[in-house]
Amino acid sequence: MLRMARSFLVLCLLGFLGFAQAVPPTLHYAGQVAVDGQPFDGQGLFKFALLNADGNESLWSNDGTSVNGSQPQTSVSVAVNGGLYSLLLGNSAIPGMGAIDPTLFAQHAGAALRVWFSDGVNGFQQLSPDRPFASVPYAFSAGSAPIGSGSITTAQLNEQILKYLKPEITTHPLAPGLIFSGQSMELTSQAEGKFLTYQWNWNGQPIAGATGPSFSIAEVNGTLHNGNYSVVVSNDFGSVTSTSTALQVDGTPSAHTVASIGMEMIFCPPGTFMMGSPTTEANRGGHEAQHQVTLTNGFYLGKYEITQAQNHAVINGNSEGLSADPSANAHKGSNRPVDSVSWKDAQVFLSRLNDLEQSADRLPNGWKYVLPTEAEWEYACRAGTTSAYSWGNDINSSHANYNWDGGKMDGNDSQQTVEIGQFPANPWGFFDMPGNVWEWVHDWKVNYLTVAQTDPEGPASGSHRSMRGGSWTTDQTQLRSANRGYTEPVGRAYGLGFRVAFKAIQPDLVNPELELFGGAWITREAGQAWAEPGVEAHDVRDGNITFTVTVTGTVDVNATGTYPLNYSVADAAGNTDTATRTVTVVDTTAPTLTLLGDANMTHAKNTAWVDPGATASDSLEGNLTSSITIT
Repeated sequence: MLRMARSFLVLCLLGFLGFAQAVPPTLHYAGQVAVDGQPFDGQGLFKFALLNADGNESLWSNDGTSVNGSQPQTSVSVAVNGGLYSLLLGNSAIPGMGAIDPTLFAQHAGAALRVWFSDGVNGFQQLSPDRPFASVPYAFSAGSAPIGSGSITTAQLNEQILKYLKPEITTHPLAPGLIFSGQSMELTSQAEGKFLTYQWNWNGQPIAGATGPSFSIAEVNGTLHNGNYSVVVSNDFGSVTSTSTALQVDGTPSAHTVASIGMEMIFCPPGTFMMGSPTTEANRGGHEAQHQVTLTNGFYLGKYEITQAQNHAVINGNSEGLSADPSANAHKGSNRPVDSVSWKDAQVFLSRLNDLEQSADRLPNGWKYVLPTEAEWEYACRAGTTSAYSWGNDINSSHANYNWDGGKMDGNDSQQTVEIGQFPANPWGFFDMPGNVWEWVHDWKVNYLTVAQTDPEGPASGSHRSMRGGSWTTDQTQLRSANRGYTEPVGRAYGLGFRVAFKAIQPDLVNPELELFGGAWITREAGQAWAEPGVEAHDVRDGNITFTVTVTGTVDVNATGTYPLNYSVADAAGNTDTATRTVTVVDTTAPTLTLLGDANMTHAKNTAWVDPGATASDSLEGNLTSSITIT
C-alpha cells in the first residue's frame, strides 16, 4: 500500500521564482513518500497536475494531458532518498515535464497541486490531500509580483517557508574527550538543506580554509588549538550556528573509573622505552631481543586484574554461552582475579563492556576498552624502570604471588590466586602485573624485531596469542617484566586472566590479507574430483577472519580448460581484499586402443585382406574410433 507521510503538509509550500517576467516560472516542490509504512528509496514515478480552487479544472499538468483533474498520461522519474524527493515543476529540461504559463497564478490564486505516485511495481495511486499553493501567491506569479531580473528576496517569504529553506544542523560537532599533543583530531557536523556552505570557528573567529562539513587537525598542540569550536552552516535563506564544543589538549585525568563495573584505571602517558631483555639479564628468554619502542598515544590501563565480580557483572546473560563464573572452585572469590578465560572469552567481555558504556553515553568518541598490546603492557609493567622487575633485579615472596616454594601444589606458597592488591604496586600504581594470573594481551606471538618500532601491534596472523606476567603456578623467572608466555586463543587455564586497557582507536584503513593455499595457479587432471585447496584471511585489527571469505566461480573437472576462482573478504572496518586462483584442467591420460581379432594374425596368400577393425576410447571424451589411422 502507498501512502504519503505527513511531512508533505508543509514541504508542499516550497515554491519560489528566479526569472524575469517573460521567462516561464519553475516551482520548487518537495515531498515525502512511503510504501507500506517504510520510506521509499529509489527512482519513483510521479505525475503532477495543478487544479483550480474547486479541484474540477486542470490548469496545468506535467505532460498537458490532464482533463478535469484526471491523471496525466506521462510520468516523471524522480530520485527518492529516505522517502524524500524534490524537483522543479515546469522545468522543461526534465523528461516528461512541460513548462508552466507565467500568467497561471495571477488568474488562479487558489491553485492546488495533485500528485500521483508509483514505485514501479504497483500502479499509480493518487496522494491526498491536494497541496494548495495559495499561501504566497506572489511567489509563483510573474504577472502579479514586482520581480525583476533577480530572484525573489527572503524578506518576501514568510517564516513558515523560510523554516524549511534555511539549513538545519542535525549533528553538532563533538570534540574528543581525551586528546594528546601530536594526535590527529577531526570534528564533524551534519546538516540538512540545499546549497550549503560551512565555516568553522575557533573561539568565535573564522578558521581560514575550514569550509567543509568536517574540520581536521593533523597534530594537535595545546597552545595552538585549545579552545571552543563551532560551525556556521549557511545558504541563501539564512544560517545557523552549531553548539560550541571545547577542545583541551593534554587535559587528561590521571585516573579513570569505569562506572558500570567500578574498574579503576591509571593513565600511561606517551613515551619511549627499551622493550625486551638486556643481554646482562639472567635467564634471558631466546625471543626477547631488546629494542626501542615508542608509544605515541597515551592510554589507560586497569589498576588491577579483572576480578570475578567484574567479569560476572559484564558476562552474565551473554548470548555466547560463556559462564559468568568460570574460575575454578579453589580460586573462587569475588575480589580475586577471574581465571580460566580464553583470549576469545576476553573479547566477548570487552565487546559487552563497550556496549554498556556506550549505551550510558560514557564512551568518548573513538575510544574503546581493549586488551593492551604487548608493548603497552610491558611499558606499564616497567613503569619507567629498566631492571628485571619493577622493584629491582631480585625477587622474594613479599613482592608477588608466584610459585616460590616447591611444586605447583605443595610447599609454603599460596598454591592459588589471591585477592587483588595484596602486594605492593609498581611505581605507576599498578598491582599484580607480575604474578597472581597470566594476563592476555592483544598480539599474536612472534619473535621480536631488533629495530626501533613505533606503536607495534604484532603481526596480522598467528597460531598463539601472547600473555604476560606469570602466575601463581610459575617460578620467578617468568615474572620478569620482559618475560613472554603464549598459548592458543581458545586456551583456558587456572592461572590465566586479563587486564583491560582504554584508549583511542585509530581508524582502520589497512586492507585484510588473503592467502591462497596451494598457490594462485593450479593444474588438475581431468576426471578427478575437485577439492578446494583452501584460503585464509588475516587482519591486523580483527585477527583471523577466514569465515568472511567468499568464493565465486566453478571448476568443471570433466572438461579441459581454464577456470578462474575469485576470492573476496572484508574486515570489520569495511576494508576489502580480492584474489584470483586459476585452475587448469588437463587430460594427460592416453586413450585405450583395442584391436578386434588378434594382435598377430595369419592370412592366406592371394586372399583379399579385410581389416578386423579396432576401437578406441577415452575416459574423458568418450569413444575416439573415428580418429583411428592405420599405416
